[in-house]
Amino acid sequence: MTKPTYQDAMLLLQIIQWGTTIGMREASGYIWSDHFIPDYAEFVKKYPRGSEEYLHASTICAYWETLGTFHKHGLLNDELLFDWAGVSYTWGRVKGYVLGKRQEEGQPRLYENFEALAEANVAYYA
Repeated sequence: MTKPTYQDAMLLLQIIQWGTTIGMREASGYIWSDHFIPDYAEFVKKYPRGSEEYLHASTICAYWETLGTFHKHGLLNDELLFDWAGVSYTWGRVKGYVLGKRQEEGQPRLYENFEALAEANVAYYA
């Protein structure tokens, strides 16, 4: 474990600010609501592409995929990141959505860095 630096904290704050600009607050509220349907096939029946709900789910996945990519390349401090974010909980909530979307689009690597970040989060506390 590497002790977080001031630079690590500033980067994390910039990431949080970016999340605000792309609507993470609303998207997070949605996926944790009773309205979110974790099964992708059922989700798209009720909330097709272009719907606000579909956008919220996509926003969550894109945000965490970006952080997962940064993490993969060693650009984020694990100690600071995992103390701040329970990414594994979010992955658990949207996993069915992601796996179904991967299958539908024929893209087995879709959001793979999000998934890897969630696995790293679990391993960090093991």
